[in-house]
Amino acid sequence: MKNFIILFVLAYSTISFAQNLNNNEAPEFIVKMADARRMDREEGRLAAGLASTKAIRDYGSLMVKDQETLLAKLQQLATSKNITLPNAISEKKNAQLTKLSALREKAFDRKFLKMMKTDHKRDVKKFKKAMKFEDEATKKFAKENLPMIQQHLDGVKAL
Repeated sequence: MKNFIILFVLAYSTISFAQNLNNNEAPEFIVKMADARRMDREEGRLAAGLASTKAIRDYGSLMVKDQETLLAKLQQLATSKNITLPNAISEKKNAQLTKLSALREKAFDRKFLKMMKTDHKRDVKKFKKAMKFEDEATKKFAKENLPMIQQHLDGVKAL
């Protein structure tokens, strides 16, 4: 009987731990995606001014517009869940942004396009994963906004 009680407590603890992990997925996704949206917005601002081709400058302007929209939606989602989003880009992303801002012409274009492809491939995966979260509001956000992220990826691949 004692072994049964210990086994039951261990099983319950494991299930509880797993549920807590699942409950933490949505807030982590929201915070990380807000950071990513800020980064993409700032990369877009740089591209709108520094890119050597009109196509890349236009893509940069699109990033600014669309990332502002996504960031506002993320802020609403975060507020509804009592999550406070940082007001600035993370230090890691800011360091990458600083390096990008130092580049000019073709060197800028290459680095910008590489960063956009990498970022959007990652984000497509994260949005697809978020569509499977237990949290309904986060699932809905991911489902509604994945097409935009996919369009960004497709657009940058075409440049």
